[in-house]
Amino acid sequence: MRADLVARAYVADKETRALRELLRYRAFLVGLQRAVKDRIHALLDRLPVRPPMPTPFSRKGLGWLAGLRLPEPYGEELGGLLRLLSALRQELELLAGRVREVARRDERALLLTTVPGLGYYLALLVLAEIGDVSRFPSARHLASYAGLVPSTYASGGAVRHGAITKQGSRFLRWALVEAGTGAVGRPGPLQEFYRRLLVGKGTQKARVAVARKLAKAVFWMLRTGRSYREVGPHLAPQGQAGSSHYMA
Repeated sequence: MRADLVARAYVADKETRALRELLRYRAFLVGLQRAVKDRIHALLDRLPVRPPMPTPFSRKGLGWLAGLRLPEPYGEELGGLLRLLSALRQELELLAGRVREVARRDERALLLTTVPGLGYYLALLVLAEIGDVSRFPSARHLASYAGLVPSTYASGGAVRHGAITKQGSRFLRWALVEAGTGAVGRPGPLQEFYRRLLVGKGTQKARVAVARKLAKAVFWMLRTGRSYREVGPHLAPQGQAGSSHYMA
């Protein structure tokens, strides 16, 4: 320790830990909501009952579910699941208001919402998981922390790359992949980048590549205080127009 040879562990400050708790609580509730919906789908499949609409969880679909007359104990189970779903939706609506309130007071969160696909919730989640961005010496280090860089295997002088490491923050990785999925649905450079990779790499690898590019954009936005529109053109692959130190 005197020689500074022991790596220091990062501990987020109290405010960041509180923000993480709020956002991870929302993620927990979303997971519960998904589980309840899956249970309802499984219940209908067992009977079998087919909903007359694309999803039974729209306003019209919920009305249809509430009006079903199923034999017991299926009817009782469906009623309980619908009550759970209603309670979860109410809690998620309350949390959505709280998230908007927090995001609108945070200049960094508002800056990140300039990224295509990053709304208030995902912007805050990215901030909470990153913490102090200055602890990352480069954009690649941040992408590595998100588990979005390829794993590397070296033996006998030969080096090969495999799947992404999936190490570090799974919440940050999920947020960037979700943002990327939303971004590629809109016309622009990210959509073009995704379509180029889609042909040779396939859907999964193309999505990961987009998420990795977003990680680099987020790094430089937080470091420089610039919007995505200002930082984005500098994220072109090396050797192409617009490339610069932002690729570090």
